[in-house]
Amino acid sequence: MANIISEQGFMKLHPDALIRSGTIIYDGSTYGSHFITGHNAVIRENNTIGNRVVVGVHTYLGPGNIIGDDVKIHTSCFLEGVTLGNKVIIAPHVVFTNDPYPPCKKCVEEIGGATVGDGTVIGANATILPGVHIGKNCLIGAGSVVVADVEDEAVVVGNPARMIKYKKDIIHKHTV
Repeated sequence: MANIISEQGFMKLHPDALIRSGTIIYDGSTYGSHFITGHNAVIRENNTIGNRVVVGVHTYLGPGNIIGDDVKIHTSCFLEGVTLGNKVIIAPHVVFTNDPYPPCKKCVEEIGGATVGDGTVIGANATILPGVHIGKNCLIGAGSVVVADVEDEAVVVGNPARMIKYKKDIIHKHTV
């Protein structure tokens, strides 16, 4: 059973939502249809979550996220003040930092969270700095630290992350 924290005593979740055990959901967010959480997820207030969104086990969604449709956020991720487009995939243990000069709440307000364009995939253990804009259909390599904006269709890897090619230039045995 999920713990639902609500001052009004009810949540506005669609009847098709699947909230797994140990999940804590604060009041004050909006949710699309077919919302699913893994066990022990925490969803804070002031989030806007689209349709068919999956939030993985032990993931923390702090306040102020805007999440598009058909988004998968895997296990043990941290997001606060982040905007994700549609069809974004966030692999396990991805962290979106929210303060460039901790603990400076004014910086958090002025710089804001990262923005991720439609269709982008972010690999496991990546770290995305605040205020960074990642374009559409990008691929962020596992373990990368994204410190600057990323153009549409780019493949970036490393620490700091650097562009190595465009997504269209990736050739592998499953390319159609």
